Amino acid sequence: MQISLDPTWLIGFLLAFVRSAAWLAVVPPFSNVQSLPRTVLVGVAGGFAILSAPLVAAAGVPTTTPALVGAIVMQVLAGVALGFSVRILVATIGSAGAMVDLLGGISVPPSMDPLSESQMPLIGQLYDQVAIVALFASNGELLLVRGFESSFATSGVVAGNGSHLANVLVADLATFFTASLEIAAPILAVLFCTQISLALLAKAAPQLNAWWLGMPLQILLSLLMTAFAIRVVPGYLTQLVDRALQDAHLILGLA
Repeated sequence: MQISLDPTWLIGFLLAFVRSAAWLAVVPPFSNVQSLPRTVLVGVAGGFAILSAPLVAAAGVPTTTPALVGAIVMQVLAGVALGFSVRILVATIGSAGAMVDLLGGISVPPSMDPLSESQMPLIGQLYDQVAIVALFASNGELLLVRGFESSFATSGVVAGNGSHLANVLVADLATFFTASLEIAAPILAVLFCTQISLALLAKAAPQLNAWWLGMPLQILLSLLMTAFAIRVVPGYLTQLVDRALQDAHLILGLA
């Protein structure tokens, strides 16, 4: 039994597989070697490549060895750039929770986050898990995959798009800090006012020992305010997913 494969389709599959594997290697949870084996990453990347191979083949594939090597390098750069942009935006929600932990005085030792393989405070993990649940409940992961698949309309990151890549990554870092602060701002404002009030109380009535009551009060307010303020996470997550889709087009010069 002989199996004949179209060489053009095979090269398109190879290029699409390289870009998909590079993208998944950066985007959580596939970037975590401990929780997800590399065989899973290879299998998912192969599935993406099978779907995208006709698009790559239709756009034209290299026919010489040097051109093929250069195309593979461009696919790796494109996949890493797209994945890094998504990773920055996904980490925004957890960073907002970490700010609440920092000012709220929750001194529980940070535990290991299985997705990022890093230590994350309690409220930070809560925000992160809520964001993941909201992402899958709203089919946001399908939008991210769709945005990645649409990137195969171009061959990869080229020299002319270098400025676009730098601008997008810098803008994503700015969004990371500003969005994290905006999400945590209501809780941070309440905690800051609480500390000011305790300072005034300690000044007016030193015998009351207001600082002894300050830590439990801040922790209680942190938990109560988190229960109300966490409602904004799905709305911000929708904006971040839309931003990731726009970045995919800007990085590759499709917009």
